[in-house]
Amino acid sequence: MLDKEIIPWKKLLLDTEKRMKGEVQIFEAFTDAAIAIAKREGKKKKPKPEILILGLEACLDRGKFVEGLDITSSSDEIGVLSLQAVALSTLSDEEGIRDKLSKLEVQIDEDSSIEDKLRLTSVRIFLGATAQDESVILSIMELDQLLDANPKQVENPLPEVIFALYLTGVLFCVVGETDRALKLALLLENVAHSKNRRTVLILSENLRGRITGQQGKFKEAEIHYKRILSVSKEIASRLGLGIALNNLGSLMLNSIRLEEAFEYLRQANELLDEDAHRVPIVTNLGVITATLGRYEESESYMIQAIDFNEKTGTGIIEPYTWMVVLQTRKNNLKNARTYLKKAKAISKKSKKPNDQASFYHARGILEAAEKKTKQSVRSLSEALQIAKDNDLFDYLVRSILAIVRTYLGAFIDTNDEEYLSQAAYHLEDLIQITKEQELQSLHAETLLLRSDIRMHAGNSDEAKNDLERVAGLASFIDNQRLEELAKSRLLSLSTPSEETTSIDKSVIERNMARVEGFHPARELQDIPSPKIHVLIAINRSSGLPEYVHHFDESLDMDSSILSGFISAITSFAGEMMGSGMIRSINQEGFTLMMEHTSTRIVTLVASEETFDVRYRLHQFAQVYAETFPASYDSVVTSEYSAASELVEDIFSSISQ
Repeated sequence: MLDKEIIPWKKLLLDTEKRMKGEVQIFEAFTDAAIAIAKREGKKKKPKPEILILGLEACLDRGKFVEGLDITSSSDEIGVLSLQAVALSTLSDEEGIRDKLSKLEVQIDEDSSIEDKLRLTSVRIFLGATAQDESVILSIMELDQLLDANPKQVENPLPEVIFALYLTGVLFCVVGETDRALKLALLLENVAHSKNRRTVLILSENLRGRITGQQGKFKEAEIHYKRILSVSKEIASRLGLGIALNNLGSLMLNSIRLEEAFEYLRQANELLDEDAHRVPIVTNLGVITATLGRYEESESYMIQAIDFNEKTGTGIIEPYTWMVVLQTRKNNLKNARTYLKKAKAISKKSKKPNDQASFYHARGILEAAEKKTKQSVRSLSEALQIAKDNDLFDYLVRSILAIVRTYLGAFIDTNDEEYLSQAAYHLEDLIQITKEQELQSLHAETLLLRSDIRMHAGNSDEAKNDLERVAGLASFIDNQRLEELAKSRLLSLSTPSEETTSIDKSVIERNMARVEGFHPARELQDIPSPKIHVLIAINRSSGLPEYVHHFDESLDMDSSILSGFISAITSFAGEMMGSGMIRSINQEGFTLMMEHTSTRIVTLVASEETFDVRYRLHQFAQVYAETFPASYDSVVTSEYSAASELVEDIFSSISQ
């Protein structure tokens, strides 16, 4: 803006020199001086837009978004409106952006300058990204075309364009286009270095951290976030510091290092000024303290998050749903119902998949606390379905874990072995996901949970095998807490006594709560589908096959012989090991996956087991059982031929 002679540069520099006292560096002093000049200008009847833009850019550099909006509220000049939209985007204020966009659309047309066209398109990207609207795709394409036609705008882009490019990179990350996101991150990095724009460097490093985190390169992501800390200190950006600390805390949650995550997030909470930015951070602090059993501290954080949420109108559902979880842990079910009612209202209004999953997850946990086991499993299964359909990694994990918790609670209340068997059975789904997604910390924690359940069931040899794997994994990922815990358990098993060969339910509760603190640092990775061969629904009563579907006609597999084998091995397991819930059998390149209902054993033969195929098999088994009444006398296979439509609906996308 040096060519803008209307800006009182000499006065600005004199004010900067006065402010440079003690530890105040030049960047901080200069931006504070610019903000002060703009603040005075904003009080005039006809403020000069150039001075307002100067102050608003300084506010954006320093993360003072609300202050920047207040200073420039009297102006509807194009450059001011588009920069205001940047501030509103960071505050997730959809209606505010929409208002600025409507004013810009009145002023900008085909004859407008390229700069103004870029501003308009950038604001459309802000709105689409905030509203999570598909229209953002068209806006991104439009921005791309404008920049291609005007390459000079890439060398020295407007602040609005810089932020639009950053948001586009974030959106590419969300849809798994990390290569395209990386190109934008490198473009921003080049602008940052060539123009010495350190706030742009913060955006670039933040995007790089997100990309590497999504690729599972968590050490690299940590390096990028720590660079943000360094740059933010240089320019006294509390926002940059807060963002870096928040991201580092999220990385620790991915590794379930809850104590380290808490410290990072606590510092981030102290640094950030805007309530809208603090809602997710304070909510995470509440989740961490709840998982660590610090319920009173957790409640204070959740109440704070709810206050921020209602003050800013951001409509984030998690403070309410996690308050439901917390109140059930404290056995305050009346309070839990009150918060669930508020969460339901938010989920109905937003209709966002994340909000729907969060609501059903909370409802399922409350129903479990009310001893409504079947209802709880139904609600949690609904949350799981939404999470799977929409790749919501965190609710995929939490929903499965909550189903396990529900069955364990029912077992503790009734001592019914079937509930314990169901808990162990569903925990295998979570273990399968952690293996496929290469989440070593989460995999180790879920193995520890399985060892708890096996110990509780009296299977100390199997529990020992799990603990040995936990100790090895913990050593590899340098998790001393987990390694020491596993070794301590193994030592106690080497000198067995009544105390060491059983597990208290409070220990299982603590370990399970800890896993609930997991928050993924990346999206779900696509897992190649295995080859599926044949699906068989076997009548439990007769042991005969009711329905057979061959996906691979070239594979000669006698369904009668296979049915007899499965019935026999299931019966053997029930008599000799006290459980008929065999999950799978691996043999020479084949995996026999089994789903058990009260009347059928539904088996799928595939090249290997994956969570996706297991989930589809579970879906088929449940719907099949509900659709076709079981016969206890004889099997007429023609009565089940309509199941082919169900197979097509569930398995068509992976069948060969």
